[in-house]
Amino acid sequence: MTRRGRMPLRALAALALACLALHAPVRAADTIYVVVAAQSPLRSVAQKDLLALYTGRSRTVPGSDVVTPLDQARDGAPRAAFYQAVTGMDIARINSYWARLHFTGQVQPPLAVGDDDAVLARLRGDPSAIGYVLREPKDPAVRVVLRLP
Repeated sequence: MTRRGRMPLRALAALALACLALHAPVRAADTIYVVVAAQSPLRSVAQKDLLALYTGRSRTVPGSDVVTPLDQARDGAPRAAFYQAVTGMDIARINSYWARLHFTGQVQPPLAVGDDDAVLARLRGDPSAIGYVLREPKDPAVRVVLRLP
């Protein structure tokens, strides 16, 4: 600080860059992979059916019985990118939406299991589950049913 109480321009610029680095949103993945277990009867899913499933409006998708949607960490970047791609809503609106539905007891939100690895592990043992990951799965025990831009 100078004697007049002003911060030098160079220090101000460094502070601004530090603040931007701390608050910059995580870059969304180029592709989000919607995946199921290899033994799942589901071969593909439309984005509108995924929207209904992940907003609690439906428990099924065409070509399958009841489906268990898996979610990633509540405030994580993968979840934010997924809901933005599927619903067009930011994570704050999605969290608010699910809080209202949960409070009324109408429907439960998708089961949060953690990160990409946790989703894949859960899918290996549950052919009725569906989830999303940010990296293309190489595991033959799971199958990609939709790619979201």
